[in-house]
Amino acid sequence: MENLTKKALAEYNSEEKAPRRSGSVNGKSCWNIHSTQFMYAPQLTFPWIPGTPKYRYTATDCNGCEHSFESVFHDAPLTPIWADIPVGFVTLKVEALHRHLGRNFTAGVRSFYKTAPFPGRENLPERACSYRECALKAFRFVFNDPSTNYWLKHGKPDPEYYHNVYPSKMISSLVNAMISYAELDPENRDDALKLATNAADYLLSITYGEDSKLPGLPPTYSFKGLIKEIVDKTAPAADGRQTKVMMIYPASVGSMYLNLEKATGDSKYFDAARKIAEHYRDNVLENGSWYLLVDEKTGKPESNNYCNNFAVLSFLSDFYKRTGEECWHELEANYYHYLEKTCLENYNWEGQFEDIALSCNYENLTHLEADRLIQYIAKNKADDEKMVAEADSLMRYVEDQFVVWGEHAPWNNHLDNGKVWYSPAGLEQYNWYVPIDGSTAAIMRTFLDLYSVKKDPIMLEKAKALGDSITRMQDPVSGVIPTHWMKKDCTENLENFWINCHIGTAFGIMYLAKVTGEI
Repeated sequence: MENLTKKALAEYNSEEKAPRRSGSVNGKSCWNIHSTQFMYAPQLTFPWIPGTPKYRYTATDCNGCEHSFESVFHDAPLTPIWADIPVGFVTLKVEALHRHLGRNFTAGVRSFYKTAPFPGRENLPERACSYRECALKAFRFVFNDPSTNYWLKHGKPDPEYYHNVYPSKMISSLVNAMISYAELDPENRDDALKLATNAADYLLSITYGEDSKLPGLPPTYSFKGLIKEIVDKTAPAADGRQTKVMMIYPASVGSMYLNLEKATGDSKYFDAARKIAEHYRDNVLENGSWYLLVDEKTGKPESNNYCNNFAVLSFLSDFYKRTGEECWHELEANYYHYLEKTCLENYNWEGQFEDIALSCNYENLTHLEADRLIQYIAKNKADDEKMVAEADSLMRYVEDQFVVWGEHAPWNNHLDNGKVWYSPAGLEQYNWYVPIDGSTAAIMRTFLDLYSVKKDPIMLEKAKALGDSITRMQDPVSGVIPTHWMKKDCTENLENFWINCHIGTAFGIMYLAKVTGEI
């Protein structure tokens, strides 16, 4: 068998295997301008100094040693010295060696953390249980969780679970989980589906009516039935946004309604999905996307940010398959073209989350939409060599910026009083650059999808290594998988627990179990 650890190290130091080069190469945008860590050799852009034939790059590593090379480019990749720089903090200085003035000018200084390469699964701790067992325990936890069971008993959200302030996100995730759990546990099938319909019906009851500028759309934020003091303390981002709709979330709800209609046969869920689809159709912009944040009272956008989210694409695709109506296929194709141009060509993988402020280009990158594009390519364009190559490069961007195989950057640990954060793990976004269960699972799944096309065994091993982490982080008794992996006793105190992340992780680990033949 191929030595995958050796292969990972070779790729780690290879210019060919680095993520897409940035700077002025082929006119591509400088996507890594706000990056603070790199796994593969980066290409960093510095100012061009007129009259400069060469630039000297000097990297000072964590031990105080200097590593230098010269290049005619002001945006050269660090490949010549990357293999010599140890894992750790790096300060890079670039000097312009001026031809006429006979002196050097500092073009720029950049500090970052060099993260460790994939160490090989054999050098990591073993998994705590099978992937199948982990997935079943995770789904069972969701069904038994008091905040989930509240839906079954009362038909409304648990007033003390603060993340219920995000109804579209939480309910769509929960309903999809219960549809799957009904198949996994026939004994509890009826209760699982009842729980799902109770939650979906509640969402229908708070959906905007004809008096709104956004009729038929579910709210992104709602304080109804919740203890506001608890929400204000633990989910402050929702305050002041009660009338705002983040347009990536109706699509997730629409897909959930289609799944529920299929599971129950109740046409009201299809009708609700159609209203959402019609809103996307009737309000699409010339660029093929939609304004990200809209006020339901005025119908006007709250910013110039547009939706960069594959959940919308998936919903349009689902609705086209369900109806066969060509308008949805056309809408899907135009939106894919927008995503390809905005995200893939420019690498502007903007993090769009309901609990953070909107950002400008490259300020808050995330892996999530990059993951989904890789998955889309694997599913729909596996015979297109150019797009598979793009997916391969994109996978390295994800790993480079959002996977930690060894130690985390030292500036991150201050959030937990210096405690060592857990790894291997996936980080969520620049604005919340912490190890998250849902991110770990999403990246794991992306490795699996690309493996299905390329059949590169290192991708399967990396997916398994992340899956192994999930099994170790899971509480063996309750089945809960904590959201934040910033201390070893995460399951003892579930601070800031997002059950939708747990659900996404459950689906991810179930997928790994299927790929590895456990199911």
